[in-house]
Amino acid sequence: MRTLVCYISGHGFGHAVRVMEVLRALWQRQPDLRVLVRTAVPRWFLDTKLSNPFLHEVCRLDVGAVQADSLSVDVDATLRAYAEIDARKEALITAEVTAIAPYRPDCILADIPALAFDIARRLNVPGIAMANFSWDWIYADYVRDSPAHAGLVESLRQSYGSATLLLRLPFHGDLSAFPRIRDVPLVARTARLDRATVCRRLGLPLHDRLVLLSFGGIGTALRTAPAAPAGVTFIVTEGAVARTSVPPPCRLVSNDSLRAVAVGHEDLVAACDAVMTKPGYGTVAECIANGTPMIYTARGRFAEYVFLVEGIKTHLPHAFISHSDLFAGRWQPALEEIFDQPRRPPAVATNGAAVVAEILLDYCTGRHG
Repeated sequence: MRTLVCYISGHGFGHAVRVMEVLRALWQRQPDLRVLVRTAVPRWFLDTKLSNPFLHEVCRLDVGAVQADSLSVDVDATLRAYAEIDARKEALITAEVTAIAPYRPDCILADIPALAFDIARRLNVPGIAMANFSWDWIYADYVRDSPAHAGLVESLRQSYGSATLLLRLPFHGDLSAFPRIRDVPLVARTARLDRATVCRRLGLPLHDRLVLLSFGGIGTALRTAPAAPAGVTFIVTEGAVARTSVPPPCRLVSNDSLRAVAVGHEDLVAACDAVMTKPGYGTVAECIANGTPMIYTARGRFAEYVFLVEGIKTHLPHAFISHSDLFAGRWQPALEEIFDQPRRPPAVATNGAAVVAEILLDYCTGRHG
């Protein structure tokens, strides 16, 4: 039995979403492929996206960025947390080799824990990365203010340097740590349901303008929102804002509700007239793939932000809202700006999951090289 091991950063849900889209494309091509997912991303979230059987084991090989909410980064806490992992680097690699060797993996896919590539090298199997940024690049910005942690960047680069191949996604930063790079299209989920079906299944007003508030798996606290303008309905999905701070005018759609009526998050995004969000790769990719306009705000000190904003401005009807206006409920100017802009189809290829799946199958089956 062919086996793929996936290591996924537990930083929010964006890394997991795109890996799961690739896994679905893989199973369409090889239904009997055995998949082991090792990540700090909770099993319940993986189960919301995957229908094929898979193995899941809790594993934490990186920390991403430490955040109290989705709009700010605690730089010092981030560097301290990864320093603890780096101090145990050899022990972690050895433990992982021992843990996954019995599965006899044919290939390792990582998005983007650096130690995954040391593990692949020790097991003498291909280690394939999929990313639009790497943690050495993110941390390089942070260590300018904390030179005592500068060694973390070099340690990360050494591990990334062990990768067999990087599948580089659009809107990418500096990925020079990887020795071999192949560009692939956007990995994004495309809606299967039309707007009328989504509204009927979720009980949403078909003729209102629908605005989805989406602030990633970490969420943020939005305690103040404007009274919904006439003909506008605000929607919040479970976890997209802090659970205790769903603004009163908003309609909360739970994960259970989506599953119960077989509506995917991508279907909801496509049904909406706009998404209000902080730019994260998964949300940006989903909006582009479905042509959904975006109102975006700043997301704190995270180097990826500039590249995602460039993608937003190039490919989406868009408007910017400042933190002060966002938290004070002064949304009307951004709403008016976004509603004045027509939707447009994606101007970039969005079949990245299928492309990545074909490449991975070549490595899993030994057809590559």
